Amino acid sequence: MNWSSLQRYAGYLCSVAGAKTVGILITSLTFPYLVRRLGVEVYGQWSYVIAVCAFVNVVADPGMNVFLTQRLAARREAAFELVPDVLFLRLVASLIAAIAVLAVASHEPNDRVRQLLRFYGVGVLLINLIFADHLLTALELFHIRSFLNVMQQMLYASMIFMFVRSARDVRWIPISILSSSMLCSSIAWTVLWRKGMRFRLRLRPRCWTEILRPSFHYAGSTLMSNLYHRTGHVAVRWFLGDFDLGLYAAAVRLVDIVRGLIITFCQVLMPRIAVSESAEGLRKLARFATSVIALASIPLTFGLIGTAHLIVPWVLGTRFLPAVPVLQWMAPYLITASCASLFCGTILFALGRHRAYLASTAAGALVGTSLYMILVPAFGLRGAALALVTAELVVAATALSKLPELHGSWRSPLLSVAFGSALLMLFAIRIASAYTSQIVIVLLIGAGVYLTACGWYVRRLWVHA
Repeated sequence: MNWSSLQRYAGYLCSVAGAKTVGILITSLTFPYLVRRLGVEVYGQWSYVIAVCAFVNVVADPGMNVFLTQRLAARREAAFELVPDVLFLRLVASLIAAIAVLAVASHEPNDRVRQLLRFYGVGVLLINLIFADHLLTALELFHIRSFLNVMQQMLYASMIFMFVRSARDVRWIPISILSSSMLCSSIAWTVLWRKGMRFRLRLRPRCWTEILRPSFHYAGSTLMSNLYHRTGHVAVRWFLGDFDLGLYAAAVRLVDIVRGLIITFCQVLMPRIAVSESAEGLRKLARFATSVIALASIPLTFGLIGTAHLIVPWVLGTRFLPAVPVLQWMAPYLITASCASLFCGTILFALGRHRAYLASTAAGALVGTSLYMILVPAFGLRGAALALVTAELVVAATALSKLPELHGSWRSPLLSVAFGSALLMLFAIRIASAYTSQIVIVLLIGAGVYLTACGWYVRRLWVHA
C-alpha cells in the first residue's frame, strides 16, 4: 500500500471516528433532556417501543444489508445490480414485519404505547428501506457518510429541543427520528445517483437464494445480540411495570453512552486487525486494546459506583433517584460490554469468523434471557442489571475461547495498575463526597487520584522491568 493510500485511509478512519464521537456527544445532550421532559414512566414506555422495533427490524432486514455491503465492497459496480433484488426482498420482509408490529400493537393495553408502536414501528420499517448508509460504507464514501450521520443527529437533536416540552410531546421523538433519517437518506441516494451508481428496475429471482442464504446467518447474530441486550426491557415491563422500566432503561442508556466513548477506538482498530498477517501481530494488537479498555473501563466502573448518588440527579433529574442502586449494580457493564465489543464485535468480526461470532452472541442470548426471566421476578431491577452484566460477560468469554491464538493476551500488568488505582480512586471519592455534593469537584478529585496512582504504579513497573 503506497503513501497516498495510507493517507486516504487514515482520513477515512478519522472521519468515521470523528462522526462517532460527535454523535455520542450529541446523544449526551439529548438523553438528559428527554428523560427530564418525559418523566420516568413515559421514558420507559418509549424504551419499550424501541426494544420491540429492534426485534421486528430483524424480520425486516434479515442480514441482507450486510450481505449487500460485503458484495459491493468486493465487486463495486457489478454488485450494484443486486440492489433491486435486495430492495424487493426487503420490501416483502418489511410488510411481514409491519404486520407483526400491528399485531403487537393490537394487544397493547396502553393507548400511548399502542399509538407509538403503530406510528414509529411501521414508519421506521419504511424509512429503513431507503437507508443508504451501508451503500456509502461499501463504496468507501466515508466522508459523505460521516457528514450525513452528524447531520442526521443534529437535525434530530434540534427537533427534540424545539418540540419536546413534556410527556405529552412524546410523539415528536419518532417524528424527529423518521424525518431526519428520511432527509439524510434522500441526500445519500442523490449522491450515489450523481456518482453514476444506478441500477435497472428489474428482478432476478434466480439470485434470491444467493442473497438469502448468507443473510440469514447475519440475521441470527443480530437477533442474538438483541435478545441479551433488549430482553431486559421487555421482562422489566412485564414483571415490574412502566415506572420500573423507565428507571432501568435510563440506567442502561447512561452506561451505553459511556461505553460508546470507551469502544470508539475499537472501530478504528478493526481495519488494522483485519489485515494482521501473523498471530503474534494480532496478539500484540489484542494486548494493546485490552490494556486501553482496562485503563478506561475499570476506573469508570468504580467511579460510577462511588458517584451514582450524585450523577443520577445531575444527569437524569431527581425523579430518577430510585435508579441509583440500579446504576451501581449495572456499572460493571462498562467492563464486560467493552470486552464483548472488543473480542466479539471487533476481533471475531474483523477476522471473518462469523460462526464463532454467532456462537458467542447465542451464548449471551441464552444466558441473558434465562437470567432475565429468573432474576427480574426474584430481585427486581437489581436482578435485571445483574442479568445484563452477566450476559455481556458470557459473550466476551465465549468469544475469547474461540480465539485460541489470543489466550493469555488479556494478562497485562496494566490490569493490576488500573484495578489498584481505581480502588484508591473509589476511596478518595467516598471521602470527598462526604464533605461536598458538587459532582464536578468529586470527579476531579477522583480523576486526580487515579492518574497519580497510575503514574506511580507504572513508574514502579518501569523501574523493576
